Amino acid sequence: MRRTGWRPRWAAVAAAGLAVAAAGGPVAAAGAAPATGPRVKLVVAQKSITVSRYGNQVFVDPGIWVASLGSALELDVQRPDYTAPLAITQVVHLAGGGTQRIPWPASVIGKVPSGLKDFAALTVRNPAGKVVGSRRLEFCPDTYDPERASPSSPATSPYPQECVGDPFPKSLVWGVARGWAVDPAEQVYQGMRLGLGHYTVTETITPAYTRLLSISPADATATVKMTVVKGSAGGGLVARAGHRPQSRPLRSAPAVRAMANPPASALPDLVPLPSWGISIAHVRKTKKHPASDQLDFGATVSVGHAPLDVEGFRSNGSPIMKAYQYFWQNGHIIGRVRAGTMGFDSKKGHNHWHFEQFAQYQLLNSGQHLAVRSHKVGFCIAPTDPVDLLQPGAVWQPSFLGLGGQCGSTTALWVQELMPVGWGDTYFQTVAGQSFDITKVPDGTYYIEVIANPLKVLHESDTSNDVSLRQVILGGKPGHRTVRVPAVNGIDPEG
Repeated sequence: MRRTGWRPRWAAVAAAGLAVAAAGGPVAAAGAAPATGPRVKLVVAQKSITVSRYGNQVFVDPGIWVASLGSALELDVQRPDYTAPLAITQVVHLAGGGTQRIPWPASVIGKVPSGLKDFAALTVRNPAGKVVGSRRLEFCPDTYDPERASPSSPATSPYPQECVGDPFPKSLVWGVARGWAVDPAEQVYQGMRLGLGHYTVTETITPAYTRLLSISPADATATVKMTVVKGSAGGGLVARAGHRPQSRPLRSAPAVRAMANPPASALPDLVPLPSWGISIAHVRKTKKHPASDQLDFGATVSVGHAPLDVEGFRSNGSPIMKAYQYFWQNGHIIGRVRAGTMGFDSKKGHNHWHFEQFAQYQLLNSGQHLAVRSHKVGFCIAPTDPVDLLQPGAVWQPSFLGLGGQCGSTTALWVQELMPVGWGDTYFQTVAGQSFDITKVPDGTYYIEVIANPLKVLHESDTSNDVSLRQVILGGKPGHRTVRVPAVNGIDPEG
């Protein structure tokens, strides 16, 4: 099983082997906001850097930041439903109050809206001026690692700290806060083949965006000197996790009253999105298990209308927690009801408490009858993917992303698993037993069915949208099975 959510930045440097030659002073303070929007410019954290090479790979992050000065760079990405294409709009916060909305061309985002396409060009030149490496940089404003651009910048940023990885969001908010900055190269996970020595690295914002944001030529390019050295012994890929959002769960008030009929305004709406990231895996024969063909898939359940708060309580040393659903209004808990159970999963990759009645996965045949059932039954509920951040009550910046500490330890007496409005919880089924075993499944048309709240133990505002279906077409021979996945209203064709 693999979760999306907070994604660490993998850098090809060992913690003890990183050396940076700092030069220059602090970034200039933010200027006055132009009437037409923020002043977007590239700013350099240092004029020269030293990076380590491991094998023949160098991860080139020159520390060139996209800063938004004067006012925030804010973009809304949304569609009314899945039959319509995504539209992107710049929201300009005016100095005198109010906003101005400026439509952008839809071509700046892809079918999976993970950021602004081809936002900047990164070029690496050797001492002779020859280009020895280049790539186009996508720009996700909602990085997990935004930074203040000057001492006068606001202390916090209101924007989410993750761009979407799911192809089925309905609305997103991308933003760089006033006086804050984001490093687009930090979001690149692919190295370059470079030799040891000296280089010049240049980032340039591409013409499409300089026009959209009225960026001057001087603000649209920046250069850093880079020295590549041999990596230290024992080095390798290490996770840069210093800015990972920390878990700060909202604790329930004591003596919350039991509620027979919670108000409709406090009920969440669980909606499973169409399955995605679908592929075939062939599992080799072992002494314990025969060879098999597995249909792997990702499944996202989103929450709207009101937060989903499921809390487990242990008593008398029981291995099972009784679970309760809590209801919120105006930032306060107003009541609770009994809602299923939680069990501790000690298997590798888990080691936390699962709510046992959150979702169910089934593979249906062409007549939409059961063909294969997934054995996945337990889930640690957590926000991993933004899905609909422009709906009323949506939270742009959860206090944690991914598993983030809210799923408890084996010695826990109490666990709170909270999903804010506008977010989804994604699980990837890539483990035998959780993925679908299609070894003996005939070729043909099937449907991956994702059912939210399958036993109806959770109170919802709408249960008519608790099921999603994704058509898949299976083919091939055992050991070499194939899958084709038609698009959903033109979205996310796979295979």
